[in-house]
Amino acid sequence: MRVLVAGSTGYLGRHIVRVLKDRGHYVRALARNPARLEPVRDSVDEVFTADATDPKTLAGCCDDTDAVISSIGLVGKAGKQTCWDVDYRANRNLLEDAVRAGVSKFVYTSVVRAPALEKLQLVRAKRAFEQELRESGLAHTILLPNGYFSDFDAYLDMARKGRVYLFGDGNFRINPIDGADVAAAAVDALDADASEVELGGPEVLPHEEIAHEAFGALGTQPRITHIPTWIIASSVALMRWLTPLRVHGVVEFPLTVLTHDVLSPTTGRQRLRDHYKQTAL
Repeated sequence: MRVLVAGSTGYLGRHIVRVLKDRGHYVRALARNPARLEPVRDSVDEVFTADATDPKTLAGCCDDTDAVISSIGLVGKAGKQTCWDVDYRANRNLLEDAVRAGVSKFVYTSVVRAPALEKLQLVRAKRAFEQELRESGLAHTILLPNGYFSDFDAYLDMARKGRVYLFGDGNFRINPIDGADVAAAAVDALDADASEVELGGPEVLPHEEIAHEAFGALGTQPRITHIPTWIIASSVALMRWLTPLRVHGVVEFPLTVLTHDVLSPTTGRQRLRDHYKQTAL
């Protein structure tokens, strides 16, 4: 199958490129900066250079392809653009070219469904695109992964500096998932009928335990400081008043994830403990 991968230079996109090539697919990587494909260049058959937020540059990107997998998103990236520019409009631009080209399947990687997250602008932008995809007439699968292991490298970074800061009593729970597991699900979806797939890691972990795993991987004594959740809630509310969406739209998402239970079906195989051990080397 000939597959266009959008978001190919990101954490998840690189995993998707590798899995596609390992399974014998032809990979066309959509990239704004092709130099960032270097880590997976051996798995890429063709590069299409474009900025997905500019529909003119996307013209023809889906020609002669069978399917599209998009992991385009703004999570963790502060800049001039907002989540509505990237998570919604960039994906909509890509969808329009896919419809024009008559691709047979569109796989979109969105974000976990959790009550605390649904009010956030970034999540609202993703949900708006999901609705566009449902109404497009294309066969599609929407992936709903929980937080990625790479997001929790922040705990490992803090542990390296000697102290991890947690919100509340550390008992908020999450089951993060490895990018390789999500990539495998994205490629599986090319031949699947499911319109939505929820994805979570195999272990539901309190943040306190995740912090201890980070120290354990480094072989150092745990030192953990707890920050009252009311401070975070007040800070987020203040940011919404004082900063533009391009700023608070990026920050409010991770802070909300860290101060609520965010749980998904346990579908992944890789364990965070093993990821930490490999990353700590």
